[in-house]
Amino acid sequence: MTKASAALFVVLFGSACSSPPPRERLFAADSAHGRATAAVGPAAGFASYLSDDAVYLQPDTHYIRGKDRILAYLGTQPAGTALSFRPARAGVSADGAVGYTFGWTEFSPPGAGVRYGKYIAFWRRQPDGTWKVEAWSRSGALDAPAAPPALPGEPQSGYRASRAVDAAAETRALIGVDSAFAAASVAGGAAEAFGRYAAAYGVSLGGGRDFVVGREAIRADQAGGTPGQVLDWKPAMGGVGPLGDLGWTVGDYVFTLPGNPPRAFHGKYLTVWQRDSAGAWRFVVDGGSGNPPPAP
Repeated sequence: MTKASAALFVVLFGSACSSPPPRERLFAADSAHGRATAAVGPAAGFASYLSDDAVYLQPDTHYIRGKDRILAYLGTQPAGTALSFRPARAGVSADGAVGYTFGWTEFSPPGAGVRYGKYIAFWRRQPDGTWKVEAWSRSGALDAPAAPPALPGEPQSGYRASRAVDAAAETRALIGVDSAFAAASVAGGAAEAFGRYAAAYGVSLGGGRDFVVGREAIRADQAGGTPGQVLDWKPAMGGVGPLGDLGWTVGDYVFTLPGNPPRAFHGKYLTVWQRDSAGAWRFVVDGGSGNPPPAP
């Protein structure tokens, strides 16, 4: 080996070895997405990271599917509207082909104060190595976060995927799991259902300033409320990674409080799912936001 070829080997091999792992690259991509949105605006800046068939969720409107429709909707917001966000955690599939992030948002309509919130994003790595958003959801919070969340160490599902799956069939199966999750909530209450379907290291965005972290905390968070209340939902779409170890679902929920007459609150949600060591789907992060009242 000549000195020149040896030097080239060191450069190429050293670059490959020093390349950040997929989770760090995704975290960096989400951070860049937040900066672009803050700098260019919640329409062009935000939409620049969306896949063509992305789905978008925000408070007080129904979910929107398709990059062009999302861009058109965001373009109708008043001049001076500002949105910024920063990730708290990123996770990726075993092959690094898909991943998710979640974190905090600040939304500022013109002439109004900052509205704090949280978000979830599901990402897919493109052939050129860049990341694009496949699903993104923003929800509200009562106040600014007090401190970085007490998140567990890097989640390890223990699932060992051996080969690529039929993505369409696996997506249908995941939607079926989400439907069974909803049926369990109606039949036995949200606390029992969320405790059963949450990963041990799962995170719920919750409605307060902090994330709800861990299966037992999520169960306890769902246990409060009015006796007789019912949380039901119906998944409408989803997606999975090539190995079928990480995926997402989006749908509509109805939260009903007992009374005469009962009161129903409508909304939508994004849930990110990961297979556990036994191959069962468990959610790793979940959150949603309200919809406008249905037409009379």
